[in-house]
Amino acid sequence: MQNKRGQVDISTLLLQTITSICVSDVEGIRQIPPRLLGKVYSLFNQEQRHAAIIQIEQENIVTVDVFIAVEFNVSIPTTCETLQELIKQEIEVITGYDVKAVNIYVDAVLIK
Repeated sequence: MQNKRGQVDISTLLLQTITSICVSDVEGIRQIPPRLLGKVYSLFNQEQRHAAIIQIEQENIVTVDVFIAVEFNVSIPTTCETLQELIKQEIEVITGYDVKAVNIYVDAVLIK
């Protein structure tokens, strides 16, 4: 989308999609809605209730909050670090935005 100045604006939906794809690329985790905000999200938009929270602070600076569930016997620190690096890299390459922070919240443990 182009704004009035002719600049291209990236939608938060694109950033959420990139984040969701990154989560699906890392083995042993699954993206989940935030517990406190999950019900509020589902009231507003059924399709976006599993999406990450994207904050565009200034022009081209992004902060991403992702809520995940981790499978039992998966290293949480290693997995979170891998996911943070992947999300940061993909958003910067695809959109050209600078990623200030990628906050990963482990909200559940999955037992198979």
